Amino acid sequence: MSESQQFVIFSVNDQIYGVEILKIKEVVSYQKITPLPNMMGFIKGIINLRGIILPVFDLREKFKLPETTYTSFHAIMVMEISGRVMGVVVDEISDVVELLAEEVQDASGLPPGIQAEYIKGIGKKEHELIVLLDVDRLLSSEELEVLDAT
Repeated sequence: MSESQQFVIFSVNDQIYGVEILKIKEVVSYQKITPLPNMMGFIKGIINLRGIILPVFDLREKFKLPETTYTSFHAIMVMEISGRVMGVVVDEISDVVELLAEEVQDASGLPPGIQAEYIKGIGKKEHELIVLLDVDRLLSSEELEVLDAT
């Protein structure tokens, strides 16, 4: 990791997460998602973003968190995941923070049993811990194949 990196900070189920700002293409307010038949549970469907059809998935379901009813307060982060552009529904986007290398703890020190394959590290900013996600590892190759078929 270089001297410092910027992360977009957002929440899902009151947990604070961060994603490298360079992975985020844009953030759009929540809009109706068109469901597709026979999609995996966490893949909610597709949206039309200025003429481009994007698959959208929900981190809440991907992380096996309780379901929620979407409101206008939710947001869709349009990001690049493993070379594909897609939308990710999050509860709220709160900030962009710069983390210095010494403010990030490696994920290898996490307790056993935690699904650390998506976690790049833990950011420490003021009195808050931020789970830094490795977006390119969020979806398995099988899940990416399903998305490619949409």
